[in-house]
Amino acid sequence: MSQAHISLKNLRKTYGPAVAVENLNLDIEEGKFIAIMGPSGCGKSTMLRMLAGLEEASGGDILHQGRRINDLPIWEREMPMVWQSLALFPFLTVRENVEFGLRMNGVGAAERKHRAQVWLKKLGLGEYADRGIDQLSGGQRQRVALARCLVTEPSVLLLDEPLSALDAHLSVQMQGELKRLQRELGITFIYVTHSHSEAFSMADTVVIMNKGRIEQAGSPEDIYLRPATPFVAEFLGGSSIFGCTVRTRKNGELVLESADGTFKCDAAQSSGLTPGQNVSLVVRADQISITPAAGWADNEVSCRVIGEEFVGALVNLRLETGAGTQITVQLQQRDMQSLDLETGAGVTASWHPEDGHIIAE
Repeated sequence: MSQAHISLKNLRKTYGPAVAVENLNLDIEEGKFIAIMGPSGCGKSTMLRMLAGLEEASGGDILHQGRRINDLPIWEREMPMVWQSLALFPFLTVRENVEFGLRMNGVGAAERKHRAQVWLKKLGLGEYADRGIDQLSGGQRQRVALARCLVTEPSVLLLDEPLSALDAHLSVQMQGELKRLQRELGITFIYVTHSHSEAFSMADTVVIMNKGRIEQAGSPEDIYLRPATPFVAEFLGGSSIFGCTVRTRKNGELVLESADGTFKCDAAQSSGLTPGQNVSLVVRADQISITPAAGWADNEVSCRVIGEEFVGALVNLRLETGAGTQITVQLQQRDMQSLDLETGAGVTASWHPEDGHIIAE
């Protein structure tokens, strides 16, 4: 088994009695794009700052290529960070901003200028080298910040919500540029974000944190299709979660009991489950259908419409069961129009047994 490029071993950070990061363990392969997500205060930015050397770990180890780097100063870690605020120097030109790290490392003037110009050209900024920072757009400034980090040719790049200050269309454009750049350079990107779309569109591995711990780490597909905990399913959104009790296995299907009724689920998920055990049943919004009345399908729940959200060509229909469970159904806008539903209208939500995902408690 090959050695991880970066390993966090029982990493911990406290501020007095407050615990920001608690016994965090994570192995990161070389050349991968890792996205760290979680609610505000979950410890994701603190973890990134400990990697960069901006925060001292209260316990545990940070290993880079097998070498413990906890005590290394920032400039020896070779893990530059791209900030949300970018932290560019307004009194320096674009090229001088890019040269800054090289100058701090004692690189000569001619070499600094050459390397800065090379990276500015790679990022489509060659003609802007002598301009002031205030003469650039938001997306151009973002690329200057990237060039300033990449010109030092690091093996790891840390990014702390770097696109959050950009307009929506610029953010989408920069996502494509970042993904392309990371693939071409083969640099390990560790990227903190609050945006689901950024994480799932760019990352090889998504890490979901909560209260200083990792709830789940895996491929975007695995996280989306198979959330490991109710927190992950709820954090990602777009799913309905039913609290259930395992009743029995019947005709190749697992039977679950809930406040909203009896549900069937694919028995392939029943490994290790016992009758009477509490579980969460997660059903994605795009797997739920609605009909005007019951009797059409398995796993039917009577609901009333409580709202709707238009998302381009899709509509997220918000429903509530008699037991108070919130259900989200994702429909094509044309299908929504044909149903002609109003707030308060009664409908029946249903899904196939194989479309439910069980999380054991």
